[in-house]
Amino acid sequence: MNMVKRRKQAGFVLAISMIFLIVMTMLAVTAIKKATMDEKVSGNLRAQNLAFDAAEKALRFCESNIELAAGDTEICKMKLGATVLVIPPTRPYRDDDVNANFPIEWSNMDNWNERGPNNAVRLNGINAVPNVATQPQCMIERWEIPSNRGEYPGDQFYPYVITARGIGSTGTAVVWLQEVIRCGNY
Repeated sequence: MNMVKRRKQAGFVLAISMIFLIVMTMLAVTAIKKATMDEKVSGNLRAQNLAFDAAEKALRFCESNIELAAGDTEICKMKLGATVLVIPPTRPYRDDDVNANFPIEWSNMDNWNERGPNNAVRLNGINAVPNVATQPQCMIERWEIPSNRGEYPGDQFYPYVITARGIGSTGTAVVWLQEVIRCGNY
């Protein structure tokens, strides 16, 4: 009679062991999936931060081509030897709606892919950003607004719209930054 009980117990232990093994395997698979997902999230955040840093560097690069020193008689004008050209307004001027005059060349993707009429400047050389999929770019556009006249004849301060585009370590991490520079009293 002892022999019969042992056989039933041996089968019961085997079944419990198999259930326990399946549960442990499911926990291990879940832990591996979570770790993989956490690593992907961290990689995406790193790529996004790199894209932001690249875009900010491009924005500052374009900004450095404009004279912004307080008290300078040439404030808000392009510096001599500027490496970035100002894109003039491309839409008809409207005195009744300032927003209708807002520059739009930055929204033309051909300008960023170097196939447009007003291509963005791509950073290179000492300004290049390491570890990015594509070097950052920027452009400067002049914004025609109704009150851009200075106090004296010939003393005009045109606002500039600077747009920068940075790409991180992967081509899917893209950051756009835009800045408006306005000088003078208007």
